[in-house]
Amino acid sequence: MNLFSLSYKNLLRHKTRFFLTLLAIMSSTAVLFSLLSFHRGFDRELSKELENTGVHFMIVPSGCPHEVASLILHGAVIPKFLSPDLLKEVNKLDSIALVTPILVFQMANQQKASVVLIYGLEFDALKTLKPHWKINGSLPSNDREIILGYEIAQHDNLKVGDNYPIGQALYRISAVLEKTGSQDDAFVYLSIKNAQGLLKKDDAFTALAVKVKDTANINEVIESLTKDIPGIQIVTISQILNSLSSVANSAKILSLSVAFIAIIISAIGLMNSILMSAFERRQETGMMRAVGAGRLDIFLIYTIESVLQTFTGSIMGIVISLIGSKAIETIVKKMMPYSPSGEMITFNLDIALMCLALSLSIGLIVAFYPAWIASRISPVEAIKS
Repeated sequence: MNLFSLSYKNLLRHKTRFFLTLLAIMSSTAVLFSLLSFHRGFDRELSKELENTGVHFMIVPSGCPHEVASLILHGAVIPKFLSPDLLKEVNKLDSIALVTPILVFQMANQQKASVVLIYGLEFDALKTLKPHWKINGSLPSNDREIILGYEIAQHDNLKVGDNYPIGQALYRISAVLEKTGSQDDAFVYLSIKNAQGLLKKDDAFTALAVKVKDTANINEVIESLTKDIPGIQIVTISQILNSLSSVANSAKILSLSVAFIAIIISAIGLMNSILMSAFERRQETGMMRAVGAGRLDIFLIYTIESVLQTFTGSIMGIVISLIGSKAIETIVKKMMPYSPSGEMITFNLDIALMCLALSLSIGLIVAFYPAWIASRISPVEAIKS
């Protein structure tokens, strides 16, 4: 009988202890793999989402850059408006390829006794602003047609062709947004002219999305606008990415701290399990020494038992993480200040190998002391006790 088969049979002698130890290792590995995969997916999807906006920078009222990022990604409500003359000033620049206003606000929906989030935009620019969108239906062709967010359509059981009340009027739903997994799903999308009418503020808008003809001239355009127009804030896509990444880092550190605490707890449990096994099998180990087993053999048996548990638990943890990825994403997203849409927890071979290597390293480290204790057992003393 080789050492591996002997170690495996020893583990199965205490099935409950083996299962509980395996459960702890599996849980800690699942948490670590999920969080590492999520954070990599977060950076990937955030970059993709910002690149897909199709604009080079946003002009908004002076304020917090995180509000700007939230406005661009998810239509956050910023209670400030830009000057109506700003649109004319920007349009005068020859270097501008596209400038489109955005108006975001919330208003009471008395007919439904709720608050509705309004996103006003020029539908001709929709493909530039939201190129990743998929809609069921067609774009609004007049001011009495709207695009309804996925969450609202699901909550009110509405479909294309139905009417939706806003204020004192009914609007026909020309399209329903497919699920994005972001705050986009909670908005009602109208033409900006219609949104301004609801707000009773003609020419009002909360942001300008700008695309330049030549990206090499972005800095010159930004400097010119900032110098000539006071009271505005211009944020590029790269600045938004850095801003969101810095805000998300605190949540990343917190979540990874939870993962490493889980790993430490499982490591302590594994060491305790091997120590108990070593003391319980003291006489058996002495008999093995008496019939010719060397100290190295005994040391290897307990080390292999630890490695088998960590290897099995790690593989199971990675599999469980992938199976429950949707639920895990939902939980982790609640811890993040901003979360892009898209699938974030996917199988990454390098992350899986890193988690496996970490788990095996911990298995070897925690097994050293119990294995060393077991290998020092004297055959005579063990048989007498």
